[in-house]
Amino acid sequence: MVTLNTEHRLAEPTIAVLIDYENVGLDSIQYLFDQLSDMGRVIVKRAYADWSVHRNKRDQLLEHGIEAAHYFHATRSGKNASDICLVIDAVELVHTSNVDAYVVVSSDSDFVPLVNKLRSSGKLVVGAGRRDITPVTLVKSCDRYIFLDDGATQNSEAPTTQPNETRTQARRGRTDRREPSNSLITRALEASQDGQGQVPGSKLHQTMRRIDPSFNFKAQGFLTFTRFLESRGEVRVVRSQGPGDILVQLSSQREAPAPTREVQPEPTRNRNPRPAQSTEIPDEPEAKWERDVDLAWRSRQGPKIAGQSAAADVAKVLNAPNLKSTKYPTLDKLLDASHYLDFRWRREGNAIIRI
Repeated sequence: MVTLNTEHRLAEPTIAVLIDYENVGLDSIQYLFDQLSDMGRVIVKRAYADWSVHRNKRDQLLEHGIEAAHYFHATRSGKNASDICLVIDAVELVHTSNVDAYVVVSSDSDFVPLVNKLRSSGKLVVGAGRRDITPVTLVKSCDRYIFLDDGATQNSEAPTTQPNETRTQARRGRTDRREPSNSLITRALEASQDGQGQVPGSKLHQTMRRIDPSFNFKAQGFLTFTRFLESRGEVRVVRSQGPGDILVQLSSQREAPAPTREVQPEPTRNRNPRPAQSTEIPDEPEAKWERDVDLAWRSRQGPKIAGQSAAADVAKVLNAPNLKSTKYPTLDKLLDASHYLDFRWRREGNAIIRI
């Protein structure tokens, strides 16, 4: 039993948390550890400062199991030895330990070169700091950025004045800009959607985090990413019938005459309803590409074609890199534009069905 537990621990990602105490303090450190709890096992916790000045923080360090890395301030210069020692320790850990992820707790833009170095070494880097003094350059450099203010907000605690704030603000540009979630969702969806204008929820969340590492739906009061999406008017969430990921698409796509497709096997569009007699079905397409698409779809085995495969066939026929770059960015719009194809194929979920 002990062996199994040991193997399980070794399989978990390992994390080193390096804290620039004189920049951010420890008031929201528990919130940070809570956020890291689903990432892996924290094996290094160090806070860097001249602890001869901050002796009253001893109990707080012991409470969280944080190692105090002590360095005297030898001079009155703006730059202190603690920041430099944090950088040295981080680089040393890369070569002497099996740390998978580094959490740099600071709002200091001077740590951007360290973040870049760690990421170029194949390490995951998470930043953490205070929103009002964290520069955008530091946020964008990290794989993920956690604003410690969010923890204070959730606990309804007033933010306290952090040590050495004057030195910090003098050396860095302030930023309280938070990218609007609406704009972020739209950008991420447009960047990751497939030929039907849809993207799985998990992929969308990952893309949003890559665009803005500070994005956190829980900090905005939502328990799940799905609930966050459902609160946004610019996107539409499509749930699968069984277990599986959700699909997300822009709400503007609802204007395409597709909603009845989910309920009616033979939807009615702006044109006349489809006649029951086959004599009125068009025998000849209006354009050559319509017949080519029909032949390409029929060449596939079975009456049902996955939407991604169907979109790839259309793009190939139209000599385009993908369906999104054509006149018909979705399969629904393609069927609406082609009377010939519309009488032979229909959409069903994320697939094309032969009639």
